[in-house]
Amino acid sequence: MTARRIAIVGAGPMGLEAALFARHAGHEVTVFESASVGEHFRLYGPVPLFTPFHMNSTDLGRSRLRAAGIKLPGNEETLTAAELRERYILPLSRLPELNDAVQEGAKVAAIAREGTTKSRSIAATGDRSRSRRPFLLRVESSKGGARWVRADVVIDASGVYATANATGPGGLAAFGEDALGERLEQRLPAISGGASSRYAGARILLVGDGRSAANAIVDFGALVRAGGAGARTRVAWVHRDRGEEVFAPVPQAELELLPVLRELDRRANRIAREAGWMTRYPGATVTSYRTLASGALEATLADSRGKENLVEVDRVLALVGYRPDLSLFRELQIHLCYASEGPMALASAILASQGKEPAAVQGCLGQVSHGPESLKSPEPDFYLLGSKSYGRNPNFLLTLGHRQIADAFALIGAAEPRLNVASG
Repeated sequence: MTARRIAIVGAGPMGLEAALFARHAGHEVTVFESASVGEHFRLYGPVPLFTPFHMNSTDLGRSRLRAAGIKLPGNEETLTAAELRERYILPLSRLPELNDAVQEGAKVAAIAREGTTKSRSIAATGDRSRSRRPFLLRVESSKGGARWVRADVVIDASGVYATANATGPGGLAAFGEDALGERLEQRLPAISGGASSRYAGARILLVGDGRSAANAIVDFGALVRAGGAGARTRVAWVHRDRGEEVFAPVPQAELELLPVLRELDRRANRIAREAGWMTRYPGATVTSYRTLASGALEATLADSRGKENLVEVDRVLALVGYRPDLSLFRELQIHLCYASEGPMALASAILASQGKEPAAVQGCLGQVSHGPESLKSPEPDFYLLGSKSYGRNPNFLLTLGHRQIADAFALIGAAEPRLNVASG
């Protein structure tokens, strides 16, 4: 097979690992990153990762970095998102194989097939002409201007962290939510660190009850204990009503194998039950926000019976999860799951696996690779990898993504001759 032109969307850990694999398979590769390398990990910076370093890196990546003289974390070391970016993701992007392949400030705004449209030449009917036409990517520069780029294979590894869910009923935006501006934060900041000036002494509406919310509650506890303005911080917490359970239950196997997660679970549950600076609204839904004459925000909360509470706050911290941006491949023939918005073949395999192993429904560690066939879509040579392949299903780990890369290249194949790079 001759070398193929592979375009990868996203220069995070998945995109860079896939690019490294592609180069070692002998292909031409370009990685398009709308912001900077590892941008989502930069934004997620202060949050401790639950999994150890060896689960967030690959044998190939580690061997190439060691050959380049880079000192890596220990295999069992747990890092924050920012530390993984600084100590692994950024060094990957600077390897000789990749330093000319990564384009920062290059946003892929849309992808199509050159010379055809979404509704023509449907492969499922036996028409293979789409596979003979290159992909056409509209790439916009952060410095202005746009250009067309052609590729034989496209890997979308852009993740989901850029697109937050809304806080209102049924997943819709609450009235007034779109007008909150900078007073609405949708990613976990360093509450007791660099972001303390925004939160110390403020009245906060916290929405969400996943592990990001657990991290936020632990950080709010540290902020209050620090005294000064932090001691005046007050939190109104909107979360699902689970009875005696405060957060979504974590499988015991994960608590035993992931000590960082176990400690977070213990500390967050204790604070949630004991903190006098926090008022809980289990089962409530945010229906609207409005700005008062005083400049404060008034949030309207409706309980399960429709009774309303008015809560006055200064800021909203919405940690309600993320979803894939589907606009990128709107002009391609991608079959998506009606529930998760992940690619249908993989979503079906995940559901089938959970039916056989119910314990895997809740846990990340219970997830398995479903092989190359699960990565295929009706659009030939287009692959969704990484967290975006799981859509709204949060049970994704990087170690799963690493298996996906190997599965994808089992389909893409290797070019000859292979790139001659020492393995280290």
